[in-house]
Amino acid sequence: MRSRVVALVMLALGGCSPSSPEYVYVRTSSVAVNVTARAESRVQVGEWLRLNASRATTGDWNRVRFADVDEGMPWIGYIPPQYESEVAANLRWFSEPMDGVEFDAQAPRPVPTMERAVRFARPGKYRIWASSYPPLDATSNVLQVEVTAE
Repeated sequence: MRSRVVALVMLALGGCSPSSPEYVYVRTSSVAVNVTARAESRVQVGEWLRLNASRATTGDWNRVRFADVDEGMPWIGYIPPQYESEVAANLRWFSEPMDGVEFDAQAPRPVPTMERAVRFARPGKYRIWASSYPPLDATSNVLQVEVTAE
């Protein structure tokens, strides 16, 4: 009896695999994406600094059959909104210098889910920026952060 239940569960799970969408959207040359990063300009060593970012997208997207998308071509399943007020958690974040810099990625998070945070192990001046993933490729403005000793 137990083996029958396991077999039924496996069959049911096999039928739940996600299917490919029929249509997707591919970026055209008219698409412009602007990412704006925001944060306080001063923080102490070891304190989490809240990172926020918004994204504005304009331009036309091509609706194409998923089956016709070339391998490796970035696509998205929907036309992105013209303005997204908080996208910090959907970006890749960078720092210069990077040594001793920790971006939050663990649970529990020091900030709300859609935000990000960073902390620094040493005092100094740092440059922080973010970039969107394809097909919304864009690099944000650069933030200047001064980290002071405790």
